[in-house]
Amino acid sequence: MKKPEVRRLAIEGLMIVFSVLFALFISQLADNRKVRNQKELAIDYIYRELKDNKETLERWVIKHQKARERISRMVRNPMDSTRLSIFAKGQPNYSPITEGESLIDALLGDTAWESAKATQIVSQFDFAVVQDLTRIYGLQKVIMEGSVNKFTDVYFDRESQDPAHLQTTLVQLELVMNELVGQEYTLIYMLKTALEKQQQVNSQ
Repeated sequence: MKKPEVRRLAIEGLMIVFSVLFALFISQLADNRKVRNQKELAIDYIYRELKDNKETLERWVIKHQKARERISRMVRNPMDSTRLSIFAKGQPNYSPITEGESLIDALLGDTAWESAKATQIVSQFDFAVVQDLTRIYGLQKVIMEGSVNKFTDVYFDRESQDPAHLQTTLVQLELVMNELVGQEYTLIYMLKTALEKQQQVNSQ
């Protein structure tokens, strides 16, 4: 084979290799851009969700603080009017504790966070951000599945239906409400801090 032909084949071979590598490079750039866009979208949804949860908690904690204070008065004063009204008609009626309202009137959202984990896009987040979000959503779960259920468990406990056990029931409810309100204040602080950090990142 003549040298010019060898040179031509070598050049063509290099061109093919270059074309393949360039195509892979462009493909990688496109993939990186797609991942970056998905990451930004996921973060945006998560912090919107956290903002909504913070607003819900700020509404709850006012109502729950009042309920806690009301229960505390009932525990310490056997003649408290709200306490006396619970068994006034024979059957227990604990609704005056929350002024006839539901203990919770919404759910603390976690859809955006769970979606980010399910699609593994969370692996693209900064480690510190993942730590903060894990703590936040973890405490949300404790509130929704722990403290709220404890209140309901006490409410529907058999002894709670007996006037003779009213003091014990009220003490239990007071403990639960103390725990719940404390958790809510903690979570509000965590949410406020996380949202402020993200706002600083967005402004850079």
